[in-house]
Amino acid sequence: MKVLIADDEEHVREGIELAIDWDKFGITERLTAEDGRQALELIRLHNPAVLFCDMSMPNMEGTELLRLLREEGWSTQVIVVSGYDAFSYTQAAIRANGVDYLLKPFSKSDLEHALMRAVAAWQQKESSLCENRETEYRIRKADALLDEQKLASYFNGETALHEGIRSLFFKIGLSKEQLRVALVLPRNRMGLIERRFFGDGELFVFAVNNITHETLKLYNSHYLCRLDGDQWLLITAAEGTIRLTSGEHRRCMDKVKEAWRSTLGLEVLIGLCETEASVETLPSAIGAARTSLLKCNLLNPGSRVVSGKEAPRLTAQQILLQSALKNENKAYVADIIHSFTQALRERGELSLKELQAYTMEANLLLEQAGRLHKSDNEEVDAFMPQWISDLDEWEKQLVQMWWMLIEEEGNGNAGNRGIQAIYDYIHRHFQEELSLSMLSERFRFSPQYIAKKFKELYNTTLMTYLTELRMEKAKSLLLHTDMSVSTMAGSLGYTDDNYFSRVFKKQTGVSPLQYRKQRRDS
Repeated sequence: MKVLIADDEEHVREGIELAIDWDKFGITERLTAEDGRQALELIRLHNPAVLFCDMSMPNMEGTELLRLLREEGWSTQVIVVSGYDAFSYTQAAIRANGVDYLLKPFSKSDLEHALMRAVAAWQQKESSLCENRETEYRIRKADALLDEQKLASYFNGETALHEGIRSLFFKIGLSKEQLRVALVLPRNRMGLIERRFFGDGELFVFAVNNITHETLKLYNSHYLCRLDGDQWLLITAAEGTIRLTSGEHRRCMDKVKEAWRSTLGLEVLIGLCETEASVETLPSAIGAARTSLLKCNLLNPGSRVVSGKEAPRLTAQQILLQSALKNENKAYVADIIHSFTQALRERGELSLKELQAYTMEANLLLEQAGRLHKSDNEEVDAFMPQWISDLDEWEKQLVQMWWMLIEEEGNGNAGNRGIQAIYDYIHRHFQEELSLSMLSERFRFSPQYIAKKFKELYNTTLMTYLTELRMEKAKSLLLHTDMSVSTMAGSLGYTDDNYFSRVFKKQTGVSPLQYRKQRRDS
């Protein structure tokens, strides 16, 4: 918090500086000005919280300075300090929302009481401004989400083109002609959200959009739209007379792809429509991009599947999987599915379209197994998503689906003991990279089962508990060590110290350094 002392008499400026215990009021910087003009320049440059202002100064009097402050809308709180008891000065202070009017000579207690009221008024005003900005941000965010949903409905062929859709193109800054379409399929989105963003999907989307904008802002206008939970549409538009050729479009998408990979660790598949589109032909252009995407070789994403090598059938594993389910043998389930995916890898090529066919087979087998082994408990929702584009992830999720079926049939006490073991493991390894997926693989429970049982046993979610545990450790480190925030974040399992600081402030209401200062000063 900054304070400006404006007075043409040096001894007055020094007297105010020496009279007040500035740290007590949270003042970190003090500025001084010899006249009104210099004071106005400093206010425009530094936006101080409080102004001690003399009324009779050269170049620009206090009345003129306060009038300009009011007209320009500064939130600086004014304390008038003057040797003149004139109504015009008092009136100027009132119009500038002054918090006090002190006549020279003034006492130390007069100064401190005036400063206390000014700081309180400034903090209240800043809090109100922050709330207004937060409200405006939420409204803009909700509005942008609604626009995205309307556009996605048109892009997915669910609604016809109408004037409302056309107006949205103008709103998001896209022309209605000379559009280039890329369909994007994130390959490791869920893992990234869980590990790097600690389950905060909106923060992940914010980061992806920022990187996209920074990469493409020098090339053309663009818009990234989520068609559903798995597919993104990236539209780029030519600007003016500059046309984006098919080759230039591919190079732009390669830049975006590399930016996502190097900055976030996000891996994607991209399908391109080779021809330009208009707002009227976008649905068909998206279809062409999707066709291109489905031909991608998942085992070698830079190539296309061209040969017709014989592929294994997942349905051939049905008897073995049902035997493992009957015997509640999770290790055997994992071995069966791993052997199948290993056969796919040895084949050397696997298109996204082929993997989707295997996903349909997998869901058929899960449905049949669920009917055969249905218990009196709540029905298990064991279902594989269609747009998985990574064979390792596909294998892991299919194993977890079969584990869910076993867990539904299994012994509750054994499950509770397993969740208690996970609880103990979290306490011993809270500083490491922990996620539901990692715990699932280590303890051979499905993520859904871990999440459900942990909530039942400990009345909180696993990730909330992990965050609270880390924050308690952070508080202790802040109080009893001089460890830097960056080092502390790394020691508690956070790869990004800025994200750690945001989580800490969300939990405590203050930043880590503010927490350390407040507790040590108290």
